[in-house]
Amino acid sequence: MKKMNWFAIIASLCVSNAAMSTDFYVNSKGNDSWSGTLKKANKQNTDGPFVSIEKAKQAIRTLKQTNTFNDKVTVNIATGRYYLSQPLNFNLMDSGLAGKEVLWQGESGAQVTISAGMPITCKKRNATFWDCPLTKMPASTTYFDTARIKGNTPKFQLFVNDQRLQLARWPDQDWAHIKLPLDQKTQFSVMEPLPAISGDIKTAQVHIFAGNDWYDQYIGIDSINQSANTINLSASTNYALASGRRFYIQNHPSLLNAPGEWLFDAATKNISFVPPADLSPTEIMLSSLPNIITVDGSNYLTFKNISFRHSTGTAITIKNSNNVLLDHLDINNIGGKGVEIINGQNVQLSNSKIHHTGAHGVVVSGGDKKTLLASGHVINNNHIHHMAETILTYSSGIDVNGVGTKITHNLLEQGAGTAILLAGNDHLIEKNEIHHFCLQASDCGAVYTGRDWSARGNIIRYNFIHDIIGFGMNSVDVANNQVVYQSPNYVMGVYLDDGASGFDVSGNIFENAGSRSIHINGGRDNKIYNNYFKTNDFAIWLAQQSPAYWDQNQKKLDDSPYKTPLWEQKYPELAVPMHNKTWPEGNRIERNIIVTSKPDGNSFRYNVPSNSTIIANNIIWSTTGKLTIDYKIIELNKQLGKASWSQWTAEGIERHSIAADPCVTIENKKMITCPSSPIKDIGFVPLPTDIGLIP
Repeated sequence: MKKMNWFAIIASLCVSNAAMSTDFYVNSKGNDSWSGTLKKANKQNTDGPFVSIEKAKQAIRTLKQTNTFNDKVTVNIATGRYYLSQPLNFNLMDSGLAGKEVLWQGESGAQVTISAGMPITCKKRNATFWDCPLTKMPASTTYFDTARIKGNTPKFQLFVNDQRLQLARWPDQDWAHIKLPLDQKTQFSVMEPLPAISGDIKTAQVHIFAGNDWYDQYIGIDSINQSANTINLSASTNYALASGRRFYIQNHPSLLNAPGEWLFDAATKNISFVPPADLSPTEIMLSSLPNIITVDGSNYLTFKNISFRHSTGTAITIKNSNNVLLDHLDINNIGGKGVEIINGQNVQLSNSKIHHTGAHGVVVSGGDKKTLLASGHVINNNHIHHMAETILTYSSGIDVNGVGTKITHNLLEQGAGTAILLAGNDHLIEKNEIHHFCLQASDCGAVYTGRDWSARGNIIRYNFIHDIIGFGMNSVDVANNQVVYQSPNYVMGVYLDDGASGFDVSGNIFENAGSRSIHINGGRDNKIYNNYFKTNDFAIWLAQQSPAYWDQNQKKLDDSPYKTPLWEQKYPELAVPMHNKTWPEGNRIERNIIVTSKPDGNSFRYNVPSNSTIIANNIIWSTTGKLTIDYKIIELNKQLGKASWSQWTAEGIERHSIAADPCVTIENKKMITCPSSPIKDIGFVPLPTDIGLIP
């Protein structure tokens, strides 16, 4: 009898739990007048799945309004492309609870795309051009970045067979160049002969690096003087114009001539384009809505197994929200940012692909700097590539700010500018693979940070950083209309710029990681240890920066609570008075392996105060048989270029280091040593073998 009672109770609980669990279904063949609780339409065709995602969202709200939200809720989305009439906005009413999470997922094996785009119908005009008369305009009316993009070009993009086309431009490839500035920021002559451009020029725009190779922007054109070969911009550039700097012109009818280009005529509401070479257009799409999903003040949500495409701005924004998971997503063909996480706690982006975005791949911030409360955000095991296709610089693969975000096991590749922009405190950058960045920028770092003495506690460890390229101007000859750009060009693997301090950079593999694998530009209290370097340029460059940014660094330090007991305990170096704030004091370079193939062996530059710098127990090896070091001992004002190894070690700053073949190779992101390797003599700790994406 007791056994029967227990069996009945257990059976009853199972039935009860099944009744409380809720599943909704969405299918492109569904109907929003149905209940959404059936995966497929019934035989009578009177009930079945919803047709829209918005209806499923409303159904979950109804559960709450009727007090029937009793357990986890799953919205299962069938294969199909779902076009939005407006962005999906989630707030507190759409939240789950701990143990009662809300899951939005593509069904197992489904190919689900949520699109902010607008399909259009086009016809072939002739062998070259296609035309698309618009009966409806895209919803977006502003640029996704009004600070960096100005002018009268379309506020949307054109995709043909999911390939983004380029606005009609000159030159069709590469760049044109400034010959001479005619004023500081608006007028210049051009080295190359300008194309014949007739009619209204007010819609045309330049994409320009006005005065350097690390900041690009878009500005409208006020006029072009064909005979003088000059351009007058409709607004000022951020930096002063300079000879040899690059630009191109886009968005004028006379420039539409090359495969992969398009143009919008606002007067006739017609789009014209030339298909990419060897591509037969079958699906033609305009980006339309500025965003796809915004989650604001919503908790315990998961989005899984879904592709998001065709927003003009940020695809997914998560702000002021807790315990949100983005998992196995494919976010691509986005006008602005892929994912933006603002404030909140414990938001995770994992196992996803973010690619072909106009700006950043991922932007993440959160935590509290005053209390050092960590955000708990995690960016893990994502493939992020081909970001920064519109704004080329300071549009990173990942931009992290705030306190306590973990960026782990990601593969970042193929970026015009920086891979990871880093600001704030207590972030962990670990076990990522980073390669082929700064492809359109100079004075650029694969990992970049700077100008904040209070940004402490950051760890960059166990990453594989390789093939960081750089692209920039090498020389200009105005008289002969010649300019030379080169690649590689002045780029860093880890760039601790303008006083960046208190970083832990350890256990990384640097192979061909730029002009300087690690560049400490005037910073303090940085620890560089247990790294492996293989380079044909500088491995480590420790500089004494000019005091131009020191007031800014001091202000940020003064604005932080660095004198509180919490901060003094967490960052004890900050409690120690600076001997000279313009000196790079307190840096440590220890137990590293450096292999250089630079012809002159000159792979180090140390500008250091001897009494606070520790350089010790390193292995240095030159494959050419030459080994030299540039150094300056600051307090002695003693400086020597291309000093021999014996001259350097005689100064007594570098101690217990050895010049010997480490007998090390890197294979498949793993470090392999031969039995006779001397690395054990310096206390080198073996590196992990699970760097990069986890299958």
